[in-house]
Amino acid sequence: MEIKKPIFIIGNNRSGTNILYKLFTEHKDTAYFENYSSRYYKRPNMFRFIPLLKKYQKFRYGIDRPKRSEGWVWDRFYTLIEYLEEKHVTDEIQNYYFDAIKYQLKAFNATRFVSSNPRSSMRIKWINKMFPDAYYIIITRDKKSVISSMYQVITQKRKKWGDKFLEPPSTFRGYGHVKKMLNENCSDIQTCIDFYELYQKMLNKDLPLISDKTIHVKYEDFVKNSKNNIKKLYQFTNLQWYNELEKLLPEHVDLNRNERWKLLPEREKSFLLDYLEKN
Repeated sequence: MEIKKPIFIIGNNRSGTNILYKLFTEHKDTAYFENYSSRYYKRPNMFRFIPLLKKYQKFRYGIDRPKRSEGWVWDRFYTLIEYLEEKHVTDEIQNYYFDAIKYQLKAFNATRFVSSNPRSSMRIKWINKMFPDAYYIIITRDKKSVISSMYQVITQKRKKWGDKFLEPPSTFRGYGHVKKMLNENCSDIQTCIDFYELYQKMLNKDLPLISDKTIHVKYEDFVKNSKNNIKKLYQFTNLQWYNELEKLLPEHVDLNRNERWKLLPEREKSFLLDYLEKN
């Protein structure tokens, strides 16, 4: 089984990648990393059993499109803030991802693979080396909405982990790890700004490499007419539209989330607005 024209949805954390990902993985001809691939990410020999496990899941629980879960698979060899180039593609790594994707395609009886991972902002050259015929969808969102949303997630994670926020297992992946790697002594809002700038800088740096295979989407425009916009994205990636999709796709998505930055504590709100004014 060949991996033909995989689709990578790329954008900063909290920029709307999950919305696009959900709409693409509803398509019957797409496969994606799900709970079994995530569970066995350290045991690639288990990937061959994913088609059987998925059949059992459908028979036992009636689940046809399992929960999407990709973070652990893409973090198998590198962390989420490492910048990757062609030289980071080894035979071991390429074989690992080829096998993982091929067994997902078989499990879903699909011909196209879809990935949505903010880490990909740091991995354009790496991905392009392994998948030279890939399509890319780049989604961007209002900067203050993205950063404030990151901050709200960090706040939630801190409440969950307490004093252990900067210790394992919180630092295995996610915001605890980012905080520790960037600068654990700076404020949380500064961490979110630095994280945003890191991903955006590296993404913009490497985008010219894939310009002929890329379509850009602005979150604020997309959500106003999501059904027509997703049809355009399907057309760009050569995914066929079929009538059953009509009931799965919303006409529009709530744009009020873009105003949640106003709920930031006053100190963090002022810090963010000062940063935006200077940038």
